[in-house]
Amino acid sequence: MSEAVRRYLPVKVVSVDSEAKSEQNDVDRHNKPRLRRSLITSAFIEKYSHLVQVINAPVASNCDLVGIYSSVHDVGMIQFLIYAWSKWEAMGPDWDIDNCQPGWKGNGTPPLVPCHAAFRRDCYERVSSNVMGAFGFYCTDQVTPIVESLVAELKEDASIICEAANLALLKDSAVYAATTHPGHHSNYDNFGGYCYLNNAALCARLMQQRLHDTTGNKRVAVIDIDYHCGNGTASIFYQDPDVFFTSIHCDPEIEYPFNAGYEDQIGEGDGEGTTLHIPLAPGATWNDYKPALEKAMNAIIEFDVGGLVVSMGLDTYEGDSVPVRKGGFKLKGNDYVELGKTIGSYMKDRFIPTVFVQEGGYKMD
Repeated sequence: MSEAVRRYLPVKVVSVDSEAKSEQNDVDRHNKPRLRRSLITSAFIEKYSHLVQVINAPVASNCDLVGIYSSVHDVGMIQFLIYAWSKWEAMGPDWDIDNCQPGWKGNGTPPLVPCHAAFRRDCYERVSSNVMGAFGFYCTDQVTPIVESLVAELKEDASIICEAANLALLKDSAVYAATTHPGHHSNYDNFGGYCYLNNAALCARLMQQRLHDTTGNKRVAVIDIDYHCGNGTASIFYQDPDVFFTSIHCDPEIEYPFNAGYEDQIGEGDGEGTTLHIPLAPGATWNDYKPALEKAMNAIIEFDVGGLVVSMGLDTYEGDSVPVRKGGFKLKGNDYVELGKTIGSYMKDRFIPTVFVQEGGYKMD
């Protein structure tokens, strides 16, 4: 093990101690975020206890999602996510069937999914007071559900990110934020792609603010290694000159999110040049991926960052159930070891506070 990697051990894994309801794991045949978090945390404990320290983040009953996320998200969207379930449940047994999760067979109130979308480019449209209309205003797809446990889970994720950012800045190890929900497809005032609130963006903003207060260097980088482009994170920081964002993902001409992740999308205004998209063709192996990762890391180091956030998507794994429909990547188990070593090798000359934030990954076996 190289000294560059050893410096970041033991990795602090930040999670929460909570049990998921089994029926909540079955509302989507692909996305099982509660099961994913449980499997990842259990694997750390059972297989890698000599390399990690698992920490349960304290979750305050009065956790203020608006106050925590308003630096990266529209307050109206955050408030919608807070009240959506109670409004949906209050509609009683006459739910609009089009707004129920397809194939739902559970008991009680079915999950809420959007059935329409607003005209995004018409500035005169506003948020409806009807929860179904508001959902269509804020959500970008028809598969990201609102479920009963969502608000509690978002509060847990917020607590995990706040704790992870604090621990990383102690500069004695890397930190893995084992959140329940991914977030990299959520931008300032829209969510979708199984994402609600952007945890990587929040982590970057928290690190940026605290680094500025302590060192004067508020430059932070986010590298997204999910199979899908981190379009939401890119959007949030697209004009920010102090956050460098880079994403390695499948070609958006082939794969979701389709309209973002092109090489010529490099930021704008004060942020021009601080976005680096590296799209790869379907079927990419480690031999294809490593040069892209090295390109991204070279750009990050050149940006002279004081902190690093890694959007840790695992759907680049060969045979993952979501991307395989369009090709997928073909990374194997040991490739992720090499991925970590490659990132670590760029930090051999100095310690960069680093947080890995859980994003996607759908192969649960």
